[in-house]
Amino acid sequence: MSLRMFTEHCERDLVSTFVADLRSHLVAYYRQFGADISSSGGNSLQQAQASVSLDLVVELVHIEEDPYFHDLEEFRVLRHPDIVFPGSDISWFAAYHRDTCRLSEIYDFN
Repeated sequence: MSLRMFTEHCERDLVSTFVADLRSHLVAYYRQFGADISSSGGNSLQQAQASVSLDLVVELVHIEEDPYFHDLEEFRVLRHPDIVFPGSDISWFAAYHRDTCRLSEIYDFN
């Protein structure tokens, strides 16, 4: 597959990729913080993963929307509302290298 074809494919599927990456990321996150989440009334891992929705993903267009201020000419940053404590002010973010669509990092921020 040529780089152009890969990039076009990646752009079409980036939201789906983010959803899958976030669901996967939650496994390690719950391994580390699951007991605290449970005792605070948050969603279970299964509930959180099921709450990740394609329809709730937004791509950031202004650098000020990203708490880590990724250069949006180099990265595509996607955001999803919190799935651990639904209704909280926390959002989940993922930064992908614009040229390769390779995941740089996933992070939550309040």
